[in-house]
Amino acid sequence: VKLWIKECLLGTIREDLGPAERGVWYDFLILAGNSRVPGVICANASAPLSVKRIAEILNTPAELIERCIEKFEQSGRVEIDENGCIYITNWAKYQYTDYDRQKRYRQAKLRETTD
Repeated sequence: VKLWIKECLLGTIREDLGPAERGVWYDFLILAGNSRVPGVICANASAPLSVKRIAEILNTPAELIERCIEKFEQSGRVEIDENGCIYITNWAKYQYTDYDRQKRYRQAKLRETTD
């Protein structure tokens, strides 16, 4: 899971979420990265994890998890399907790799050698 330093320090996550909520947000990214369905907090493709189970995994009060899920959904950070599975919006953004970062430099170098 990729965390963007400037966005974490200066972006809307810091503006919109308190310290505990930010902790839950980063934990949600980690859970979604460790999921059987990447980018989705769920037990499997069609079965959600309950708030109670998420709270147990994260060692966090269930009330905070509930509040965060509501806030994350309202702000468009997550979407919840009809089964209750939690999808991280823009999941691909959190998967940006060093390979992706260096791609434009490799392409530029390749163009130089073919010119």
